[in-house]
Amino acid sequence: MCTAFIHKGNDIIFGYNLDIDPAVWDYSLVKTKSLFSVAIKVDDITYYTHGVNRDGQFANLPYMNGETNDLKRPHGSQRLDLLVDNYIKGNYHFEELMEIVSSHIVVNNPGLSMHSLFGDKNGNMLLLEPEYGFRRLGGSFAVATNFPILPKLTDYSNPFFGKARYDKAEQILKEANESFNISNALELLKNISEEGQWGTRLSFAYSANENAVYYVMDRNFANVQKHSFN
Repeated sequence: MCTAFIHKGNDIIFGYNLDIDPAVWDYSLVKTKSLFSVAIKVDDITYYTHGVNRDGQFANLPYMNGETNDLKRPHGSQRLDLLVDNYIKGNYHFEELMEIVSSHIVVNNPGLSMHSLFGDKNGNMLLLEPEYGFRRLGGSFAVATNFPILPKLTDYSNPFFGKARYDKAEQILKEANESFNISNALELLKNISEEGQWGTRLSFAYSANENAVYYVMDRNFANVQKHSFN
């Protein structure tokens, strides 16, 4: 069901666990000199959904399990999945993204409830949750799993929320210092990885200082691979 995080210290670190059922989503991993991203095919169209590009722009599209009011799709609204796709592709930068979300209603595809944690190599962070709004985040870290964060929920018992994963990641990042690095990020991703039908198929962590992604397939953390943009 996925977990995203950002940590800002001596390095800007992005991390992501892709927890996905291959029987539900037709996905692949794309690695080029321009980007590193999960690509999901819907009908005949492929979208970049969870990744980072060579300019240090990070975005993702985990389930939010929040509102799915398909009637609120005003003219001129912006689809979240397309914002994520274009941001990973580098079609606009963070401040341009902020202009878009500040001037348009952002919606999900009908019947879906997704959100996104955006970041860049300069330490900017944005949480965007259709139906609930957006927030430019401060602080030294951010986490997103599978429940809406902007509204103040009183019940986190939904087993699909991933609240335990959220709490564990948040605690690790709260206790981290300025030297938090790729090794720490991969260890965090290992600690919150999932098994079973919606198990973790891909874990990746990006270092802004190195401009490189370190990644692991199918929870095999003994075999870390590297993708460099330099």
